[in-house]
Amino acid sequence: MGKLAEQVALIYGGTSGLGEATAKLFAKEGAKVAIAGRSVERGNKIVQEINNNGGEAIFVKVDLMDGEQTRRSVQDTVDAFGTIDILYNGAGILDKYEDIVHTSEDTFDSVINLNLKAVFNTTKEVMPILMEKGRGTIINIGSQGSKFAGVGGISYVSSKHALVGFTKQLAYDYGPKGIKANLLAPGYIDTPMTEDVEEKRLQEIPNQRAGKPEEVAKLALFLASEDSNYMNGTEVYMDGGWTVGR
Repeated sequence: MGKLAEQVALIYGGTSGLGEATAKLFAKEGAKVAIAGRSVERGNKIVQEINNNGGEAIFVKVDLMDGEQTRRSVQDTVDAFGTIDILYNGAGILDKYEDIVHTSEDTFDSVINLNLKAVFNTTKEVMPILMEKGRGTIINIGSQGSKFAGVGGISYVSSKHALVGFTKQLAYDYGPKGIKANLLAPGYIDTPMTEDVEEKRLQEIPNQRAGKPEEVAKLALFLASEDSNYMNGTEVYMDGGWTVGR
């Protein structure tokens, strides 16, 4: 019996990077996992790997810019597994480190829509399920940009700062109903999303290396499990000590 036995986790952004590592670990710890993303090939490959290792997983194709697809992804998960216990909001995009003068309205809208509005939409769809159960977990994926400027442009940093307030308000409103919501803020992690980040960033990290997706997944497991039941509305940074020098 693992830490997440008999629970159902819906993982957005689960077809690569942090989401993929988290899906695999959650499944190993006993959760039934719905991996939601756009890449059918990647999603099915991860599902096959999990199922071959004795876990239970499905792939749910979704474009989070489409409200109907978002609603369907939640319903597909419930149809497959009967319920949802854990919502992991891990989909997101970087901008081009552009300041407000050089940022187009379309770019700003695209980043805000995926990094913030999509989280609103997924959470709004899942919350009634958690409320009916009287318990549940929401993990929102932030970043160093949730606390500091300079790790992205105006669009990215705005979206990740806003996600902090969003998470805190969820905890305030729904903590009394048995639901916990926390923000997991990774630093420089070796994922496809950070491939274009300059190598000099490593020199600014006390640990002098990039983090591994599997390390972040272990923190997500803690936040999803009963071990963190008294944590609610918290920002948890995992960045090799980068924030201590800011």
